[in-house]
Amino acid sequence: MNITCDFEGQVALVTGAASGMGIDTARAFAKAGAATTLADVSEAPLQQAVDQITAAGGKAIGVVCDVADEA
Repeated sequence: MNITCDFEGQVALVTGAASGMGIDTARAFAKAGAATTLADVSEAPLQQAVDQITAAGGKAIGVVCDVADEA
């Protein structure tokens, strides 16, 4: 099954975005046209993920944070 979605003009927030399912999800949103915000606790891998998406023509920023910590 090949599902295509158009997220042009939308913003996606992906947590755990530096690896695994998170980076795959962020790439998919960016490929579909979304401006993607990637959040993760690991700064270096997060920046690599942002760089990969922007190098491929996507719009992405990274935010270092721990979403499990309310503070």
